[in-house]
Amino acid sequence: MEVCRLRIVFKSFGQLRRVLGSQSIEIDVPEQSTIRDVIDRVIAIGGASVRRQVMEGERISGSMIVLLNKRDIDTLQGANTILNEGDEVAILPHVQGGT
Repeated sequence: MEVCRLRIVFKSFGQLRRVLGSQSIEIDVPEQSTIRDVIDRVIAIGGASVRRQVMEGERISGSMIVLLNKRDIDTLQGANTILNEGDEVAILPHVQGGT
């Protein structure tokens, strides 16, 4: 039985983009994959440096914002949100202002 694959666009910003060497990466994942599955693939591509930036233990770092199609995943099912063909997952650092 052939497994259906989804093509997902992963976008990164800031230091994460510099480590990965590209702002946008196309990633193929099996059907029913989650945002966490895509993040795991990106960590496999970028290694320990990416893991340190994106993860705190087994959770996504609180210093990062993860978006699915420009929508914060915290308003969805978080890292367990199931993806669809052509979805865009973006990770960017929180920007904090001050006076």
